[in-house]
Amino acid sequence: MKPPATLTARRTFWAEHVQAWRRGALTQVAYCQQHQLNAKSFGYWFRSRELENEPLTMVPIAVHEPVQANELSLRHPGGWELVLSRTVEPAWLAHLLREMR
Repeated sequence: MKPPATLTARRTFWAEHVQAWRRGALTQVAYCQQHQLNAKSFGYWFRSRELENEPLTMVPIAVHEPVQANELSLRHPGGWELVLSRTVEPAWLAHLLREMR
């Protein structure tokens, strides 16, 4: 099945398929095969829809006195720690943290 040409229509098309897939018991690949959809396109629209619907969460942080160091250290309550160079690109760090969820 070929998706519509306009962006608004494509968003609606894929949103309806994502909702239908969630109501069923098939894997994404099996659902796409059954409905003659491109599985990679389905995955793209599924992920973009997940990001749109993701609620923002306020997270408490502790702010300490500035330290002149060459490293940035992030500590998670789960016990892991991530130590990075202070020169790390903020966009890269944001992408990394999203992927770690």
